[in-house]
Amino acid sequence: MIIRVLGMAVSWIGFSLAFTLVFLSMRAVLAVGGFCADGGPYVIAVHCPPGVDGFLPIGIYLGLASVAVAMFLARGFGASLILWAWPILFVGLGYNFLDEGFGAGFDPIGLGLGAVFVVMGIAPLLFWLRVRGNLRAMFVGNITLRNENIGDVGFGRLSSGRASTVLGRTGLPYAGDSTMGATDYAVLVVAWLVEVALGVWLGALWFFA
Repeated sequence: MIIRVLGMAVSWIGFSLAFTLVFLSMRAVLAVGGFCADGGPYVIAVHCPPGVDGFLPIGIYLGLASVAVAMFLARGFGASLILWAWPILFVGLGYNFLDEGFGAGFDPIGLGLGAVFVVMGIAPLLFWLRVRGNLRAMFVGNITLRNENIGDVGFGRLSSGRASTVLGRTGLPYAGDSTMGATDYAVLVVAWLVEVALGVWLGALWFFA
C-alpha cells in the first residue's frame, strides 16, 4: 500500500510540475511571436526566452515518466493520472492558443489551433466516460484506503475486467461489495489537490528562478 501511496504522490507532483514547465514555456514563446531559436550557424531573428529550450524537453520527459509511475506503482490508487494526463495537456495548451488568439486582436490561427487542441483533449475523455461510465475512477481510483480493489464500477454497474481495467492492473483481487466510503473520498481528493498544487508551485518556482 505504501508503494501505491508513493506512486500516486510522485506521479501527480511530477506531472503537475512537468505540465507547469511546458505551459509556462509555451506562453513565453508565444509572447515573442510564437517562433524562436537558439544556436546554429545562422543569424537568429528571435532568440528564445531564457531557459525555455531546457524546460520544454524536461517537461515532456518528466510528464511521460510520471504517467509511467502512475501506471506501474499507483496502479488504480487515487485520481487516475492515466485518464487526466491527455486532457490536461491538450486543454491547457489549447487555452494558451486561445488566449493568444483573442489577445492578438482575434488571430484566426491561434483561435483555430486552440479549438483543435481543446477538442483533442476533451473528446477522448468523453468517449471513455461514455463507454466505461466510471466517473469515480477519475477522482479517487479503484483502490480504497483499506487496499481493496472495488473494480471498475460506474453508474451502478460493474464493467468487464474487474481487476484489470484501462487504469492498469491493480494486482488485487476484486473486493466484492466493498465501496468507497466518505473517508476514502475525502482523503484521496484532498491528497490529489495538494499534490497538484505542490507540483504547480514547484514548477512555477523553478521556471521563474
